[in-house]
Amino acid sequence: MTADTPRRTALAQRLAGLSPAQRAELERRLADRAPTAARGRPARIPPRTTGAGPLPLSWSQEHMWHRHRADPSGAAYSVPLKVRLEGDLRVDVLRAAFRDLIARHEILRTTFGESGGVPYQLVHDAPGAEVEHADLRDAEDAEAEVAARLAEEAARPYDLAEGPLFRAVLLRTADDVHVLSLVLHHILTDEQSTGLLLAQFVEAYDRRLHGLPAAAAPRLQYADYAVWQRAGQGDGAAAERLRRCVRRLSGMPAELSLPADRPRPPRPTGRGGAVGAGIGPDLWHRLRALARQERATEVMVLLAVFQTLLRQVSGQHDITVSLPEAGRDHPDLEDMLGCFFNTVAVRCDLSGTPGFRTLLGQVRARCLEAYDDRDVPFAKVVEAVTDRRAEHRHPLLQTMLIFEREGAGRPVEFAGLRMTPLQAPTGHRGARAKRDLTLAAVDQGDTARVDLVYDADLFDPATAQGLLDGYLALLSSLLADPDALTGPGRR
Repeated sequence: MTADTPRRTALAQRLAGLSPAQRAELERRLADRAPTAARGRPARIPPRTTGAGPLPLSWSQEHMWHRHRADPSGAAYSVPLKVRLEGDLRVDVLRAAFRDLIARHEILRTTFGESGGVPYQLVHDAPGAEVEHADLRDAEDAEAEVAARLAEEAARPYDLAEGPLFRAVLLRTADDVHVLSLVLHHILTDEQSTGLLLAQFVEAYDRRLHGLPAAAAPRLQYADYAVWQRAGQGDGAAAERLRRCVRRLSGMPAELSLPADRPRPPRPTGRGGAVGAGIGPDLWHRLRALARQERATEVMVLLAVFQTLLRQVSGQHDITVSLPEAGRDHPDLEDMLGCFFNTVAVRCDLSGTPGFRTLLGQVRARCLEAYDDRDVPFAKVVEAVTDRRAEHRHPLLQTMLIFEREGAGRPVEFAGLRMTPLQAPTGHRGARAKRDLTLAAVDQGDTARVDLVYDADLFDPATAQGLLDGYLALLSSLLADPDALTGPGRR
């Protein structure tokens, strides 16, 4: 298993699902995009010329730094990763493998300080993190003990200045069964990086077990990217792309009037919950068929329905939803560990009661515009659109739509072990609330699953369930009659 296998598999699955029209549109879009060198940036990202620090943060890291500073005791931006390891596990080899990974990647031994209100990062020589090990074979209820320990690890706050920001705990529940918990602050990682980290752990363990030397350090480290990104944001093309993003969001409502059960607290805590449901094969097939007919994608259809729901429950017609973006357009970044995620904002006007097919066309156009400028750091957009950082709520956008394809939960066999990722028991991403509402959809092949992750400071479970039920009812009715009016009004 190589480090880029999950990424290439997911990409192949996504491309295989495109219709000929969608492929043609993708090829046109790629052809229209200016190559990296044409934007005044080097074809390859150069290694930094400075040492270990202090070094600038990437824009994604700075966003995380500000959100952490707003609530330093919270764990909304902890990224937990849990796997079960079955077989003859060598604890000494596992610990050595993680030491190799930490030595290989500077980002895993980085902390963050500030000077005059400006954050910086420091790369340390010492590992900073060791794998804790606990034997629970004699526990009265090992499974309950594991669940409690994992919840405790995910909830532990971070000190960005002191670290470590990468924690690993190994729990033995039987002679041949262990549970490995990895928890990283989001300022170090993103979703693709967690998959890369697991894949590289497999490789490092196998090397150690067979007496092979550790894999060589990569040509570039994450701090090299942060320095390069900061330098590249000063050119004229980057400034124009930022201006386009700002124009698209200028004048948007300061807040979406969602049907909350409680007033918004002074600062978000990240405390969340999740409700979920399945989308059956018939409905999922109809969704895909409509997407093909309208030269759209599944996420565009899901987004159009979500915006319809938000219009109905808020009574507002100017609806903007955020979508996550991997932020790895440059080939030098494909296999690098770090925080690359970005956010794009899709704003639509639902005034005048448009038919759903018409709305879908608008959503498609707005999505393509947003993705043309997807490398513009969202933190810069927030700063340009708002007068100040709103620490009492999520910055600029309160809702998000996430779309993924299943595949990350499959077991992996290596070195006499079977590794199985463990899904969060409370729903998508452990139900940490990074927005007021996040609709997370997972393509499971012939079916799909949707989870509505909600801010528990604002919403009761029954309210969230009602919103999810309303979304599924809209999805079913609008797919049955795509020319039906989307309808105004508050539900």
